[in-house]
Amino acid sequence: MAIRPLSVLLLSISALGLGCSDYEFNSTEKGEEMGEALEGDDPLDTGDYTDEVPGDTASVTGRVCDPSGAGGVGGATVWAEVDYDGDGTVDDTVSTETDADGYFTLTGLPLGTHTIYIEKGSFQTSFEVVLNEGGNTELAEEECLDATDVEIAVVTGTYDSIQVILDDLGLEYTLYNGTSSAYLELLTDPDLMAEYDIIFFNCGMSDSWTTKKGEIGSNVKNYVEDGGSIYSSDWAYFLFEVSFPNALDYYGEDTTQGSAYVGNMGELTADVLDPNIMAIVGGSTAELNYDLGSWVVPESAGTNVEVLVEGTAPIIWGSPVSGAPLAARFEKNGTALYTTFHNERQITVDMSAILSEIILSL
Repeated sequence: MAIRPLSVLLLSISALGLGCSDYEFNSTEKGEEMGEALEGDDPLDTGDYTDEVPGDTASVTGRVCDPSGAGGVGGATVWAEVDYDGDGTVDDTVSTETDADGYFTLTGLPLGTHTIYIEKGSFQTSFEVVLNEGGNTELAEEECLDATDVEIAVVTGTYDSIQVILDDLGLEYTLYNGTSSAYLELLTDPDLMAEYDIIFFNCGMSDSWTTKKGEIGSNVKNYVEDGGSIYSSDWAYFLFEVSFPNALDYYGEDTTQGSAYVGNMGELTADVLDPNIMAIVGGSTAELNYDLGSWVVPESAGTNVEVLVEGTAPIIWGSPVSGAPLAARFEKNGTALYTTFHNERQITVDMSAILSEIILSL
């Protein structure tokens, strides 16, 4: 799991009270001697201190792409550690984020050689740039996120295939057959789970795990608390519920498998709350398509759970649920994320963009 470096605050010289010109000497014997010694130009007096960064600075403009190299990555953090005075100690960290198309401009870099770091979820990369003069340097090539060291497991399902989008993003993964009990090999072995950075649970995976739901729910919970990330879609909600019972309140009785299968099929215009998703879909709404009925409807989100997309969920035999959290996540060392929609047969452009963003954010 990548740990982002902390910014080192630049200690203001003025806070140390070293302004030589502010001092006066008394006419004591020792003071007179010191005063005589200080007559004329003071070789240590560099004038009044300012907050300006010493020396010339420059900026770097570039673009971050996904591991496949096919598309830009929005919301990636770009940063560099800088040593303004050249004493070998990091004085500050300058950073920025990529826009919806993956472009960034990192400013405030002293002249010289810098290592630029890029991170998005579990994915990262770095490169060196040499700045010989002020102004802006534009990178000749895109810098793509590196997925080489990111280990991914996918539990398959009947109604979802998130692995197709993983393929599009150029990500490699290990498949576990979720339409039989074969995937229990993974979920009953915490050491095997720990080998993966991200585990995906597709809608329509077998319910055979429920025969050991206490053990498996605890394993998934501990996996996230130890820094792993999971993604569950639609009917895989019960695994999410058992593992994190206070995260989302689903329609019906949460302790009963299937009681939340009440969503009516059809298209839905949802409200986008997450800034990164908003930038990617180009607005505050997204068009979703539920091509099958009986999809899972969450009614509300718990404390510290971030709702990414919400909307009014139509119910098959009842009144619509307004403000339903259609996609939500929370972080506890790792990330746990749930969506009511997924990679369906008639996936919309917005759904595809949202799912790609979700994958790279894990």
